[in-house]
Amino acid sequence: MEGGSLFNPGFLGGHFLWWVGQIADDSTWRDNILAGKFENKDSIPGWGRRYKVRIIGLHNQGENDIPSDQLPWAQVMYPVTGGGGQANAGQTANLRQGMMVFGFFMDGQDQQVPVIMGVLGNNAQTELSTKTGDNKVTNSTPGSLATSGYADGKKPKQGTAQEKVPDDGLVTSKPKSSEQSKECAPIPSGVQTNAYGLRSDLPLTSQQFADAQSARAEAEQKGLTGADRDNLVQQRVADGIKNRCQQANNPNSPAQPGATKENVDAVHQQSVADIKRSEKYKEKIIMMKPDPDEVVNSAIKAMQTAIDNLVQKVDKYLSSISCYVDAVSNTISDIKKYIRDVACLIAKYMKILLDKLMEYLLKLLNKEMTNIVASMPSSMRYMFADIKERIIELITELYSKLTSGLCDLISGILNDALGIDDLINTARANVNSGSDTQRLKPQVSICYAEDVAGQVISANQNAINEFNQTIFDNVNTFLDDIDKQVAGVGGALADIKNQLGSISGNITSALNFTNIKLNIFGFEVTPEKAVSDFYQLATGGSGQPQPQLPSVKSVADSSVQPTTATSVPGVPYAEPSKDQADVKYNADASSPEQIASRTSGVA
Repeated sequence: MEGGSLFNPGFLGGHFLWWVGQIADDSTWRDNILAGKFENKDSIPGWGRRYKVRIIGLHNQGENDIPSDQLPWAQVMYPVTGGGGQANAGQTANLRQGMMVFGFFMDGQDQQVPVIMGVLGNNAQTELSTKTGDNKVTNSTPGSLATSGYADGKKPKQGTAQEKVPDDGLVTSKPKSSEQSKECAPIPSGVQTNAYGLRSDLPLTSQQFADAQSARAEAEQKGLTGADRDNLVQQRVADGIKNRCQQANNPNSPAQPGATKENVDAVHQQSVADIKRSEKYKEKIIMMKPDPDEVVNSAIKAMQTAIDNLVQKVDKYLSSISCYVDAVSNTISDIKKYIRDVACLIAKYMKILLDKLMEYLLKLLNKEMTNIVASMPSSMRYMFADIKERIIELITELYSKLTSGLCDLISGILNDALGIDDLINTARANVNSGSDTQRLKPQVSICYAEDVAGQVISANQNAINEFNQTIFDNVNTFLDDIDKQVAGVGGALADIKNQLGSISGNITSALNFTNIKLNIFGFEVTPEKAVSDFYQLATGGSGQPQPQLPSVKSVADSSVQPTTATSVPGVPYAEPSKDQADVKYNADASSPEQIASRTSGVA
């Protein structure tokens, strides 16, 4: 049949040649795949999803003989389930630089039209190079060809083309050398241990052998034999491994390649995304209770929940200084800014307590001034109505002013309680000295929210007392003017003064004050009260444990103690000065129009 008229040796695929190669530095082909949205198909500089492939045995390993940009373009063979793109039926290739691919030459012996049929998966234990396109590599350079998909090439990526490793692509253990990684890894299940408590399937490293020899010499000096000598040797080897692993896991130790998860086999290897997800599941989400008689206690519980979350975040931040897994999964870059953000959140719930004090004051004033209004002739009551309206405006203005400064005040209270600067300095000193100390944690009591509320009230105590005195003086001045005309009005003035003075000293009554009740009639069914104080994605709704329930009495007791906290002002917004000239931003910053606009101030 080969010599028959039906046989044509020149048809496509007549000489089928297989090859295995590696996708080259993506700076030579990534322009064919635009990273962002574009309108016109002709915006793509190249044609098709093609890749530069360095074929083993045909092209040299380095860049000296055949640079990557001179390699042939390789087409991609898609599966039948992927389609070819017609009628919008298609899938994109998921290939990256450094991947090992295989295929065939469509042009046979000419070997200029390679087609990629498949890709060889990477193993989790394969060490990946973080450099590609290095001209120093030659044909005689031995070693692995494995390269990271995030490797740096000859041409740095810019803009949206620059990849950012996702959280599920980052490992939680600090990359180490092959020897250190095996030494610090937990012993697999089913593997036997030797006399030193190490894996029996691995030989002793040079450092482990040196630790054992040193321990034997120490045992000989101490006259230890038998089991005592073996125990000492085992302990010294274990201590050496612990110290080396502690140093290797230190975030400040020299970095090693391999921080990314780039494999297809270790799908259950823990990633940074797993750590962040677990922490998010356990984070408490505040749930306020709508019951009028529970609003104060619910606000204090909300403050305590916010403080609990803050303590966990501060603990994580401090641990990130010395622990690699906490360093890569930490989400806080500026701890002081985060503390201020939490302070502003707490201020939202502290406002509920201040509003309750204001509500109590207004109710008390209206009640005590009833006698004065009743003693006046009807023709004069309208004047006192104006006084009452003005008093209400002043009270609202005072508590609005107190509320506006809560963020700064609570920031100072939290900073004093946490001592964040000292904790950070101590943690960094421990890391620099290499000392193995106990993990630092902020020391905050479980009911610290009551202290925060009390300190806020204490810090504003003088302002509240002075304001109460101002109200009394104004009412007194008004009553003096009409006292000669109306008998019996002045006698009610002392009652008002006494009541105003008792507001600051009777915080418990003010916070327990209920102005609106849900059940007006006695026969109405009492509404069911909410139970959950916070919500967790992992466990659902939860209530505060009994020891953590708030106490209004504790807030009152804390409010009478002087506070030493100072307000921490926030960072103001940057604003141009009034005399700054207007700037006209043109496309060409060095154009004559741009230069003229900077100097003349033309808008």
